[in-house]
Amino acid sequence: MNMMNEAKRLHPIAIVIYITKRLKQGACLALALLLAIKEKTGDPFVDWLPLFLFLFYAVLAGYMSWRRFTYRLQENDMYIEQGIFVKKKRYIPFERVQGISQSSGLVQRLAGVVQVHIETAGRQIDEPEVVLSAVSVEEANHIERVIRHQNGGNKFIESGNDVIFTLRFSDTFFLAVTSGGAFGVIAAIGAFLSEFDHFIPFGRLKTFLQTDDTTSTIVLLFSILMVAYMLSIVGHFFRYMNFTVVKQANTLTITTGLLQKKSISTSIERVQGIGVKESPVRRLFGYVSVHLIHAGGSLDDGKQGSLLLFPLVRKTDVPSLVASCFPSYHVHDLLQPLPKHARFRYILRPLYIVMPIVLATTVWLERFETLLLVFPAIYVGHRSYKRAGVALERKQLALRSGWLTIKTVYMLKQRIQSLTISQSRVQQRARLCTVHATVMPGVRTKVIDVNECEAKAIYEWFLGNKG
Repeated sequence: MNMMNEAKRLHPIAIVIYITKRLKQGACLALALLLAIKEKTGDPFVDWLPLFLFLFYAVLAGYMSWRRFTYRLQENDMYIEQGIFVKKKRYIPFERVQGISQSSGLVQRLAGVVQVHIETAGRQIDEPEVVLSAVSVEEANHIERVIRHQNGGNKFIESGNDVIFTLRFSDTFFLAVTSGGAFGVIAAIGAFLSEFDHFIPFGRLKTFLQTDDTTSTIVLLFSILMVAYMLSIVGHFFRYMNFTVVKQANTLTITTGLLQKKSISTSIERVQGIGVKESPVRRLFGYVSVHLIHAGGSLDDGKQGSLLLFPLVRKTDVPSLVASCFPSYHVHDLLQPLPKHARFRYILRPLYIVMPIVLATTVWLERFETLLLVFPAIYVGHRSYKRAGVALERKQLALRSGWLTIKTVYMLKQRIQSLTISQSRVQQRARLCTVHATVMPGVRTKVIDVNECEAKAIYEWFLGNKG
């Protein structure tokens, strides 16, 4: 008991992590100081003094952040003290812990430590999750065992690991190639060039882009796009290499990463729903991705309340893999299509957006080629109609929507927090409804223009759950 009540500090390498964090937070300030220094021609000591003061502050703040941060494992909760000038005390009951993840960046791996993220229930939007920046692997495993033991009681099991899924090397490469992160890399490159334009002579590049040599400009832009695409492939490859899902009793553990290894542990009871996403390119090869709607934060640095379970898996293997993790769910592709008279309404929606542009350019600018935009709009509406659908079972509701990326969400009856059936006047005449289902705050799924009888059956099914 004394060992559990003893206050502990992080590994000293956390000082470097905190210093790096301060430098990142003050990057804009450092850039402004460098610009100010560039304009001065006086005493070098005076010119560079602000920058040295900023670096001194980052080092001092990093050290004090480590010095003032202590944590203590108690019988039923964790007690944390932190703060440089204002000491903050925080109690985290083990029963409110929703997920635990471990990650190890380059700094942590050099020191042989890991970073532990603890996600709690009821966390405010502006309240950070619990982050232990640097603890030993043995200490991280000890913390996870203590929390899981308190949550699981006597049902906690040390052994019995069952490897559910492992992402193969070829699938990892295909995942990286078909990822859509190239435009994000391009944006980052653009931001970098704009920030450091004063220090790097890009005048020749600007002059080159302003020339009438269209071929050279196209080649340059294509080269930038290819470099960004290659960087995106490398980043996704390193992130999802060695992706493994292991089931242990009532807990799922997801490990991933090559350079920065990460381990995420979450209770199966925290899962509120299952989402299957089909992107256009991967759909052609029969691949999809599976996400968990998780009652917690973004444990894998993704969207809030979403946890990636299978980043790339064959669609035919999804039902068996999901059943091995969640026997209560029935993942299938037999959804009830929308009524035929809903097709026209789906086609009209994108036309409402395109037609004002087409009419304006046709009437005032006499650009009749914009009339061709009508055909892609009709295709988008038709595709959205064909992909949408609902499926109602005794214990489960499935909703599917989308046109470019198709998403199907499977929700158990007892997990649905609210269900809304709405109907506009136009829908009322067409005997159509919109079905909204919410499994947790901020996560809402809907399908538009469902048959009125089908929507009524879904609503009565949900009321039976409440009764």
